[in-house]
Amino acid sequence: MISSTRGKSGKTVISLGIMIGLKELGLKVQSFKVGPDFIDPSYHELITGVPSRNLDCVMFDRETVLRSFVKHASGAEISIIEGVFGLYDSPDGLTEYGSTAEAAKVIACPVVLVVDAERANRSLLAMIRGFRTFDTAVKIKGLILNNVGTERQTRKIEAAFRTVMPNIEVLGSVPRSLSVEDAFGYRHLGLVHTAEREGDREKVKKVARAVAEHLNLERIRDVANDTEDLMPPEPEERARNTFDVTVGVIRDKVFSFYYPENIEYLETHAKRVHYFDTSVDSDLPDLDLLYLSGGFPEVYAAQLEENIGLMESIRARHGAGMQIYAECGGLMYLAKSLIDTEGKPHEMIGLIDGVVRMEKKPVGHGYVTLETAASNPLTQGKIQVIGHEFHHSRLILEESPTFAFNVRRGYGLDGRNEGIMKTRLLAMYTHLHVLHNPNLFDALLTAAARPATLN
Repeated sequence: MISSTRGKSGKTVISLGIMIGLKELGLKVQSFKVGPDFIDPSYHELITGVPSRNLDCVMFDRETVLRSFVKHASGAEISIIEGVFGLYDSPDGLTEYGSTAEAAKVIACPVVLVVDAERANRSLLAMIRGFRTFDTAVKIKGLILNNVGTERQTRKIEAAFRTVMPNIEVLGSVPRSLSVEDAFGYRHLGLVHTAEREGDREKVKKVARAVAEHLNLERIRDVANDTEDLMPPEPEERARNTFDVTVGVIRDKVFSFYYPENIEYLETHAKRVHYFDTSVDSDLPDLDLLYLSGGFPEVYAAQLEENIGLMESIRARHGAGMQIYAECGGLMYLAKSLIDTEGKPHEMIGLIDGVVRMEKKPVGHGYVTLETAASNPLTQGKIQVIGHEFHHSRLILEESPTFAFNVRRGYGLDGRNEGIMKTRLLAMYTHLHVLHNPNLFDALLTAAARPATLN
């Protein structure tokens, strides 16, 4: 587990350095990310060549976290898990629930802390001692110094730990570098997703290799090997439902926020899955379900507006009976118009009678708990659903639709309601993960199936 004393300490770039360094030593690396993030895992996959998996102790129960970890780690020689925020930081700020520390204990793995060492030496001893004694069940085994000014500073810190805390090893010392900042551009939701970085992916890999040169990869591998065996829970027994349903997924640089398990579930349980790109495709085939997830439609609003053919095709297919399920960016695309960050309006599909307006600050950010308000394509009855939201946009409705869910935690559409429900359409800001409750996706495929084709 690669964690840190606080957020924005360099966990991602150092995790990538470890991944590329170990891979180039010939090891098969599997990556994971604590929490619900979409963007950091896209960088993991860029480096390792295999999908990164989320380990989320809020959206998943502990058995599901452990089962998913074992399933995907078993095919690799080493697993690197990037934490979220600081090691002990949690959504409620009081308990470990949802923290990196909780995930580390669930999968019984050693922790390496990334520490911002700018203008520091002996003070780091006090900090790390506090981190180690705060929860002794969390096994902090090493440090990686980041943002180091000079080799002399590194030697001082290493000598201090050898003398005062010899069972904590300094496993790397990464110098302060503006090139790292230049290579990892940020926007309002964090790093830019790799789906949008076709032209500079090699630049990211180059920076990761440069970071790897400052890490003791052999010792990092030794730390990973020095761990206890896991007893995985029994495989979950579920009926293998298959549906004679054709699913379309718009997956490109605009709409890229898809959990790999969600896609894999559709590919396994639907008859077929077609993928589309808003910059290329202008027509949809006959589909039973269109799945539109999140991304950055506000950045590419002009491009979306220009593809009139695709918007007309979506409207026509929906009118002919195609089910639509949309999350966050997908909801924005379904609205009548989108007002971008510069105040310029762009025409969107118009299946939702409302205007999306971008705001300077997050409107909804964090975990969401929903409760069924009306029977919908995902749930019937009073069922609670946990997901995640992160949006800087606000939907101003010009109609009074039926809402699928009441918001018990989070913001959703307006702090009270979530899920605009119309005939064969459900759109909401909340992102859902199939591992939270696979029955939700079974229900979605059931709703999308035409009565004559449901198996």
